[in-house]
Amino acid sequence: MDFVTLAGLLIAFSSVFLANWLGGGEVVLLLNLPSAIIVIVGSIGASLVQSSIQEATRALILLKWSLFPPVYDFHSARASLNNLAHKARRLSLLALESDIDAMGSRFSSRALQMAIDGTDPDLLADRLHDDAVRIYDKRMRSVSFIESIGGYAPTLGIMGSVLGLIQAMANLDSPEALGHGIAVAFVSTLYGQGFANLIIFPITKKLTNYVEKELLYHQLLVDGICGIATGKHPYRLELELNTYG
Repeated sequence: MDFVTLAGLLIAFSSVFLANWLGGGEVVLLLNLPSAIIVIVGSIGASLVQSSIQEATRALILLKWSLFPPVYDFHSARASLNNLAHKARRLSLLALESDIDAMGSRFSSRALQMAIDGTDPDLLADRLHDDAVRIYDKRMRSVSFIESIGGYAPTLGIMGSVLGLIQAMANLDSPEALGHGIAVAFVSTLYGQGFANLIIFPITKKLTNYVEKELLYHQLLVDGICGIATGKHPYRLELELNTYG
């Protein structure tokens, strides 16, 4: 688990409540369920209008990376590719067939299988590169869906505030109730800004970093396996792969 994400969220929200408390505000005024519903549920609904259920599902799956990030061990991958290169040079490319299942990911296993099957090296490089880019594009569409939620949240917050003001205006004959209603109405604006800038946008930035790191990791695998397929000397391949990570 990535405790940095949890710590960051805790610090961010604590700063809001602390500032409110130091300013003499009542904490209970910041807790408003209707405001949370119109901002969070409304933003998700608006994002669904512009997307599909498949994209939303993939985005939900990707969202778990913010707490349970993927691990891309470039050092271990380089060492593994170097061992495969030495084995292929000592025995043959076909000798690597027993290593396919141990590659650690579907992408790397498929890449090695294609190399062993004798796919033309240039065609192999092109196909694997295209696969890596397709994975990247699919991930980024999921990130864009999550980011769109943050884009709609501030506007939904303003709409919630307007709705609250309409309800508050019904109490013009009661100044005390009117003042309380206006104070509560603006909580929706706070929720919209906070939900977007304290949760959604920081998380999408973190997810983008992970997706870009995954693309770089896949490129490492592509260069390594294509180097093995072309019979590149293991030490030369090692030097080239050392530029990754």
